Amino acid sequence: THPYILLNWTGQMPDVFTIIHELGHAAQSEISRKSNNITNAGPSLYFIEAPSTFNETLMSQYLIRSSEDPDVERQVAAQMSSNTYYHNFVTHFLEAHWQREVYRAVADGQALTADDFARLFLNTLKEFWGDDVEMTPGAERTWMRQPHYYRGLYSYTYSAGLTIGTAVSLRIEKEGAVAVQDWLDTLALGGTKSPLELARAAGVDISTDQPLCDTIAYIGSLVDLI
Repeated sequence: THPYILLNWTGQMPDVFTIIHELGHAAQSEISRKSNNITNAGPSLYFIEAPSTFNETLMSQYLIRSSEDPDVERQVAAQMSSNTYYHNFVTHFLEAHWQREVYRAVADGQALTADDFARLFLNTLKEFWGDDVEMTPGAERTWMRQPHYYRGLYSYTYSAGLTIGTAVSLRIEKEGAVAVQDWLDTLALGGTKSPLELARAAGVDISTDQPLCDTIAYIGSLVDLI
């Protein structure tokens, strides 16, 4: 069936980013559906958040480039830094690390309680932030808010997808129509290729750390705008 999007809409900037994110999923689904059958239309989990987060990055670049109002530029850069990148790139990666520790404990035969989850989460927070962030009481229980845990190992897909999405959007900014066509062709591949091959088809080599380094540098440029 044709994809549809169901969400709340208040007309605020976060809603704009949410709908463009979901349109990325819908577009990928529709493009892939036309080229593949039901068994291989869906891409791998590693790649699945690339089209959605790519849309956010591309839209933000357009808004910043076309705006003549510094306040709008700062608002877009702040939204990208605090939500798209901090939430999807940092928080979800942190949560994925915690999930790995939980699964390792279960694989070792441990019976885990909510307190064990909280202890492992606090250890993860301390490992990630070190002495730079003060851990306030209750921080160890923020793992409870995340519904993605009920979808298995899903959290990491945001960090992985956003790295690919950022690299593709930067390539489109630089190369134009050729990069756009490569991206559309990549979306049409659906689940017929591995994540490595899908990224390579879009002009991104995720066998190296270069896309990750480029993404971090791009985040720095957004912070500079703020």
